[in-house]
Amino acid sequence: MILPKDSYIRYPPTKIHPDQIVVFNAIRYSIDICEISYLRLLENLSTLTDKGKIDSQDFAKIFLDVWSIINNSVIFKKIVCREFGLIGNEIHFGEINKAIKLRDTNQHIDERLSQVFANNDYPIYGSLSWIKLYLNSEFIYSAIFSGSFTNKESANISISNKNHEELSDVIQKIEFTSISRKGNKPNYIFENESILINQIIADLMWWISELDKQIAELNEKAKFSEIHSSDLLIQLKGKII
Repeated sequence: MILPKDSYIRYPPTKIHPDQIVVFNAIRYSIDICEISYLRLLENLSTLTDKGKIDSQDFAKIFLDVWSIINNSVIFKKIVCREFGLIGNEIHFGEINKAIKLRDTNQHIDERLSQVFANNDYPIYGSLSWIKLYLNSEFIYSAIFSGSFTNKESANISISNKNHEELSDVIQKIEFTSISRKGNKPNYIFENESILINQIIADLMWWISELDKQIAELNEKAKFSEIHSSDLLIQLKGKII
């Protein structure tokens, strides 16, 4: 679990200022959404590898979770940099900084359709590659490409050869590639940008560990005891007559 169940970010001390509680809530949701998306992505990639064929909505399910991880990791980074004065080019933001470029380009996808995607036949929501390991030391390498082929007869999808922290014993080297806008206006250029999904999750784990450690130290000094409850479910049972 990226954000532990007993984390002060999940259940902040009551003596912390309400403005800070809102920040903790935003961090908590961005992290939890990333984790849910990542675990579901691992499951779907494993299933797809063994199935060997893909149904019409399988692509959307996979890219939904990839883009969810990208979007919410970027939200996390922007929040902690603004609220805690962190430096944006810190080493553990490296992969997330790449994700920011992908996210920013994707948010203007309506403009990019005619500017970039149609002319270059880029995959509309990116491409993804991964490896599934098996007990007999065999593995299967898979890659998927989003969208229809129009101008090209083949897709150019590479697999990661970078050394990075592998969080799963089965699904590894999950590399996502999409279009990133670079340069300055009006001389923008659009190029492929690749990010390692495992590394994003590993970096989020590192940041949560550091933030929790600092809050725990503050707690020791201030001797906080009571904590806030989090989330609420209200249900009303009725009958239409």
